Amino acid sequence: EEVKSTTLSWIVNVSPREAAGDHSSILQHKSTDGALREYSYLFWEAATMEPFRICMKNASCVRSSVLSDGLLQDALLAQGLSTDEATEMATHWLPALTKKEFVLIEFLPSVELDKRAKLNVAPMPALIHRVFMLFRSTDTEHSCNLPLVRFPTLALPREAKKPVIVEWGGMECF
Repeated sequence: EEVKSTTLSWIVNVSPREAAGDHSSILQHKSTDGALREYSYLFWEAATMEPFRICMKNASCVRSSVLSDGLLQDALLAQGLSTDEATEMATHWLPALTKKEFVLIEFLPSVELDKRAKLNVAPMPALIHRVFMLFRSTDTEHSCNLPLVRFPTLALPREAKKPVIVEWGGMECF
C-alpha cells in the first residue's frame, strides 16, 4: 500500500492561563462542527514514508526496569522538558519502552526531525523545542552492544511570558 504525503494544518489561538505562576497556555481550535474547543496540548500521529533508523553512535542501551525508576524522567529533563512535560511523556511512553528487558534509545536531534516532520508556526514563538525519541526493545543486552545510559543534556533557556512551543514524541523502530 502506497503512503501519500499529506499536509495537515490547524489554526489555533493561544492565550496564557490566568493562574498565578502557571506559564502554560490554553489552545483554542474551532472544530469542523463550528464549536470552539480548548486543549492543554495537541496530539498527532503520522505514518512515515521512509523509516526512521536509530543511529548507534547516538544511542543508549538501558535496562527497561531502570526507566521506571526515574531514569526516563531524568533523561527527558536533560532534554530540556519541564517537569510536567517530562512526566506526561514518560507516562505515555513507559508501557512501550518496558515490554522487554532492554531498550535502545536515541533522542533525535531537532534538525533531523525538522527534515522529516516540518513544523510551521506563525507568528514565530520565542522558542520551538522538539524532543523526539527513537527506541527498539530487545531481550538481550549484548544486542545493544553500547554503554548503558549516555543521554546528552541540553541547556534550554525559557523565559516567563515569552511564547514557547514544546513538542515531544517518539517512535518504535523495528
